[in-house]
Amino acid sequence: MLYFCEDKNDTVDLAEMSSIRDQISTFEKEGFRVIAVAEKHIQKNEITINDETGLTLLGFLLFLDPPKETAKKSLKTLQRLGVAVKVISGDSPTVTKKICHDVGLSIIERVITGTELESLNESEFAECSLKYNVFARVAPEQKFKIVESLTREGHIVGFLGDGINDAPALRAADVGISVDTATGIAKETADIILLDKSLRVLAHGIVEGRKTFGNITKYILNTTSANYGNMFTVALSSLFLGFIPLLPSQILLNNFISDFPLLTISTDNVDQELLKRPRRWNISLIRNFMIYFGAMSSFFDLVLILSLTYLIKVGPGLFRTSWFVLSALSEIVVTFAIRTKLPVFKSKPSKWLVITSIAAGIGVVAITYTSVGTFLFEFVRMPSPILALMAGVLMMYFITAEVVKRYFFRHFEI
Repeated sequence: MLYFCEDKNDTVDLAEMSSIRDQISTFEKEGFRVIAVAEKHIQKNEITINDETGLTLLGFLLFLDPPKETAKKSLKTLQRLGVAVKVISGDSPTVTKKICHDVGLSIIERVITGTELESLNESEFAECSLKYNVFARVAPEQKFKIVESLTREGHIVGFLGDGINDAPALRAADVGISVDTATGIAKETADIILLDKSLRVLAHGIVEGRKTFGNITKYILNTTSANYGNMFTVALSSLFLGFIPLLPSQILLNNFISDFPLLTISTDNVDQELLKRPRRWNISLIRNFMIYFGAMSSFFDLVLILSLTYLIKVGPGLFRTSWFVLSALSEIVVTFAIRTKLPVFKSKPSKWLVITSIAAGIGVVAITYTSVGTFLFEFVRMPSPILALMAGVLMMYFITAEVVKRYFFRHFEI
């Protein structure tokens, strides 16, 4: 938009300057970025900064970049996800305040300007970066320092920018985000480039990222606890068994079949509680989960082993077949208990996880009754009493896992 001045005087007195400033302020309150246009006729070849005086004001160039209609809703989504939103702008405080008002972003106390930041020492700068959420008339190096300060305080920082002045901050952020229409250097510096210039895409990406993180965590917790429990049981049972508990081929088949349903864990639904805030890798949680649930898995393995060895007194072939089936089924079944902190009936798993788990469970039992299972893996047919014993152990294992997980997640944060 163009705005022309009515009077074009070579000199501007104080009253006129005040009027011009008021006019600029009015434009900025309406959300316009203002550039003053002036001219001066000079009849010489070399121009210096000293010549930039005594210009005749012609008017103003007004630029309006209104926020998208989805911005307000997207900001609410980000806040609901526990993402602290900070605006770091090179625009004037007035324009920045107007944009924040339009998108529904509450300003904490006031807008901080680059001039104020210049006067702060390092500790004051860090405190200011944490406390306030809207910064205006900020220089590129100050954007960089704000991002660097937040990162140093332990925050995971994502910075969204599309201009040349944003490049230092994009580099300093944990995740630099730009858009397809950004300047070349901004796109080269960014880690992620959005093809759709919308905060809605960013909010959706955060949700999907947290779902992925949640499902990866489920997989790790499941496999580490199951493997730890199985290996602990093998080591312990070797102290009193006179034969190898499982043949190498049976161990490999067990790992293959029990891991098959976990291939679909990426499709699983994630509880809303896990989407409310960002989370970090917690190695101590994984270690404690492995110990708690691995020990629980070993306990029920030993219940079956001791029953087969000293009560029913089966031979090596039936022993291995029974333990193979229980070991695989227990890992498949317990997935539905430990995939959520909620009671199992309050959290719906994905259909693919259910389908592959049922298919794997049927396959585990069925292969022990086939000629292929007998020939390749030395399985033997299990009589009904053995099947009933395993069903009882599985049921007790699942119920115990439901009880233990409530205690565990109350004491260890996921």
